[in-house]
Amino acid sequence: MDLERLSVTLRPRNHWEAIDLGVRFALSRARPLYAAWFALTLPVLAALTLIFALWLGEISWVLLIMWWLKPVFDRLALHVVSHAVFGEIPSLRQSLHALPGLLRNSRLLAALTWERFSLTRSIRLPVDQLEGLRGKAGRQRKSLLGRRIGSAATWHTLAWLHLETILWTGLLGLVWLLIPEDLMPAGVTLWKLLTAQPLWFSCLLYLPLLACSLLLEPLYVAGGFMLYLKRRTDLEAWDVELQFRRLALSHTMRSGLASVCVAILLGLLLSVATPSPAEAADSASLRETQISQSGETIKQVMQDPAFGKEETERRLHWRSSDEPKNKDAFKLPDGLRGLFQGLEGFFEWIGKALAMLGRIGGWLLILAALGLLLYLASRFGWFRNSGEAKAPPAELAGFDIRPQSLPDDLASAAHALLTAGDARGALSLLFRGSLSRLAHREQVAFARGDTEGDCLDRTRQQAAARAPYLARLLGCWQRLAYAHQVIPPAEIEALCQDWRKHFEEVSRG
Repeated sequence: MDLERLSVTLRPRNHWEAIDLGVRFALSRARPLYAAWFALTLPVLAALTLIFALWLGEISWVLLIMWWLKPVFDRLALHVVSHAVFGEIPSLRQSLHALPGLLRNSRLLAALTWERFSLTRSIRLPVDQLEGLRGKAGRQRKSLLGRRIGSAATWHTLAWLHLETILWTGLLGLVWLLIPEDLMPAGVTLWKLLTAQPLWFSCLLYLPLLACSLLLEPLYVAGGFMLYLKRRTDLEAWDVELQFRRLALSHTMRSGLASVCVAILLGLLLSVATPSPAEAADSASLRETQISQSGETIKQVMQDPAFGKEETERRLHWRSSDEPKNKDAFKLPDGLRGLFQGLEGFFEWIGKALAMLGRIGGWLLILAALGLLLYLASRFGWFRNSGEAKAPPAELAGFDIRPQSLPDDLASAAHALLTAGDARGALSLLFRGSLSRLAHREQVAFARGDTEGDCLDRTRQQAAARAPYLARLLGCWQRLAYAHQVIPPAEIEALCQDWRKHFEEVSRG
């Protein structure tokens, strides 16, 4: 991703500032965002209304299914917001054209089943859709991102749920107050309408909730995406990288500014607090002392007379029909009796609704189990030959590592670029060739979303003999590409010669 095309300012923010930025950004791009959003949601809503409300007379099913399909709709909203953040607002045609790929490659089955009730789904969605990570790599990535922002993402979801509820009850109360009393049949109360639920009242009850949900959901997605960007900025120091790029540009106009850049970088690196060994040792000894004393503390607590004693509790229970009735029993007023009867009918309706949801949940669990079996079969190749291996990615950290995209004599080609004065091209070619050899010849298991640092870490774990050379090459590349330093030609020449020693042996072997 090109950080210089970002349409938001990267700076340290707390969690709530990031969420607020996402909401304000979505409102500033409301026209393309809601155009794509309603182009997808309104046809689905119309079809569900036709089937369940007009044909079957059950509008509550429309509300349930629209709520369950939110992860489907969220993928289109995130597509528009993520492109707009990087300065490219997709048209309605482009967004709808990209929808099949978004649904196919973003773990939609998991989002609709076992992850549907996740309170952190607003930050999980960018990992599934934008980074495309699967399996263990995806779980590790989500764990890393949620380590600092997981609680904020949870409160973000809960706050949005409460906001929808508040707006819904407000709209419902407003509509109820605006209904003339002359139009209401005699003897009809709100409790009777809640228990009987005629079709017109069901529409009055659920349509405001649908409207609030459809209007607020894109803002929820945008807030979660900005929270995700804030966490990635903290992890990968995007703001520092952009600042260095600006300093490097000004370095070409004034000499001597490179030392200032180095001083700023050292200050930023040294400002990160690390625990001292003495503090770690003190905390470890304190934990051991507490553990050793916990047994005695438990014994003292259990010897206290407050524990182990017997108590008698009196509880109220419903009187059965065969028990004698007390003629002098207290009788409720007619108004309260009608209220309790209405509440009884209302809770009976809730019980039926929960039973229906339980049946639906059971079928969904069965479908999820079948989907999981199909996923495991495709993931672990149960229907393929056992010797078939997973192909390496075609691109890593923005570099094309396909073998057919590289010259046969890579070291000579890099040396020719260096002789022609293209040091950046020479280092880029060496780095691409190194990653390609490691992925295709030494079977280092790179993932599609790996950064340059991730590639070096995987090389240290799976091809330790090549790691020192790759670390030297990556250091030169980062000094040239990001810090805009001049690399001595002799150093690049040595990298060309060492590349033959490390990787031409691999190709010959």
